Amino acid sequence: MKLSETTGDQRKTHLEYVDNRWKQLHEMSNERTEKAWSYLMLTNSGSAVAVLSFMGANKTLTPIPGAPLMLLCFLVGLVLVGLGHAVGYYRSYGLFSKWRENVGEYFEDKITWHELLERDRQRSGYFIWADVVAWGSFLSFLSGLGIGISSAMKLAN
Repeated sequence: MKLSETTGDQRKTHLEYVDNRWKQLHEMSNERTEKAWSYLMLTNSGSAVAVLSFMGANKTLTPIPGAPLMLLCFLVGLVLVGLGHAVGYYRSYGLFSKWRENVGEYFEDKITWHELLERDRQRSGYFIWADVVAWGSFLSFLSGLGIGISSAMKLAN
């Protein structure tokens, strides 16, 4: 049944369901995003601390081959986590300020309800930079880990 074919009570029920589902999906997305950033922060910072501790305990910058490069990978991962948070903040701020501006235009009868929703839909699409930064951080961690495993295997032989 199309929205235009619904009665008042049906329409209200449908719109409430849409609103509740939207909130549920939005909260789930935010929770997953925050957990991903926390994981990347924890793994990269913990790894950097471990490498620094190992370097300090052995009183040399290269207690194992590749230690400085491992450290660099983990630090790049941390910088990307910070950049990811900044990208997320400015993306959210941009969406909010444009929404506020468009709502003001709607309240002043400068745009229609449909135009308000269409502008929001166009702005709210996929945002690749958040993924690029997050995957960059994870790849930095994996690179540092790979260097560490490779170095440990060389020492074992």
